[in-house]
Amino acid sequence: MKEFIGTFLACIVICWIFAFFFLGLIVENIWALIILISFVLAVFITVFIKQESRIEELEKKMEELLNNKED
Repeated sequence: MKEFIGTFLACIVICWIFAFFFLGLIVENIWALIILISFVLAVFITVFIKQESRIEELEKKMEELLNNKED
């Protein structure tokens, strides 16, 4: 959960900077849009980070199994 919160906050900052430069005059309720986009980005990034850690764990297990099979 800590990873998600950190990712979510980073996405809020990135979206805020983007919105400050590009969307400030276009959208009336800018904060709702920033929070929504940040939430979606944070979900995607967190899923990819978790998937990457799972893949690394599987690679370690496969290496251990191959080493045990060779011995």
